[in-house]
Amino acid sequence: MLEVYLFVNPLGARCMRSEQNIMRLADHLNSKVSFQFVPLLNQQIIEQALPKHHSLAQRNAYFNVYYQAILAYKAALFQGKRKGRDFLLDMQTAVVNHHQKFSQDLAVEVAKDCHLDLDMFTEDCTSDLAKQAFQTDQKMAAEMKIEQSSSAVIFNCDVSQCGLLLNDVTYDALCDVCESQGVATREMLMGEPNYSPNNQHNSAVAGAFPPHLRVL
Repeated sequence: MLEVYLFVNPLGARCMRSEQNIMRLADHLNSKVSFQFVPLLNQQIIEQALPKHHSLAQRNAYFNVYYQAILAYKAALFQGKRKGRDFLLDMQTAVVNHHQKFSQDLAVEVAKDCHLDLDMFTEDCTSDLAKQAFQTDQKMAAEMKIEQSSSAVIFNCDVSQCGLLLNDVTYDALCDVCESQGVATREMLMGEPNYSPNNQHNSAVAGAFPPHLRVL
């Protein structure tokens, strides 16, 4: 079984593409795959979002926007992984594709579209539980030595307890991981999803890793 932890900027275009690549991979893999989109907030994310010339007040305001977006995502996750994932992707679509600014009103609108319990969602957005979940995520990122968003750590639980750090989650790179771990062939992953389990490549041979992969 593959376990994938993708560390995401909740309002980022690149992370949205990475999330879609991982979901595409999950559709193709016959073996069970578990994946989590873990929100990340650090100085690099804020620096990339800020205008070239900015004040401390602007920096604090940007930090607060990203922090509130993460708390909204965690609140959505409390109502189920699938609903949380749908909320994250819809929120990113609104910000990235439709050029809407994140706000609590937008979060509530997205939550409504995702059929969340709005009273519970609104309460959870400001709860201590959501804030604690945020701290847990940042601790996990530090333990896995994550420095930038759109980085993924991938474990093949059938082969090793060591994780592979992938700093650019393209679909090609994910195919490289699967081939190097004997999970699936590139030909299978580039074709139509949901192949018969009889066609799955099950050998547990770990080959040489491409340069964009690093063993943790």
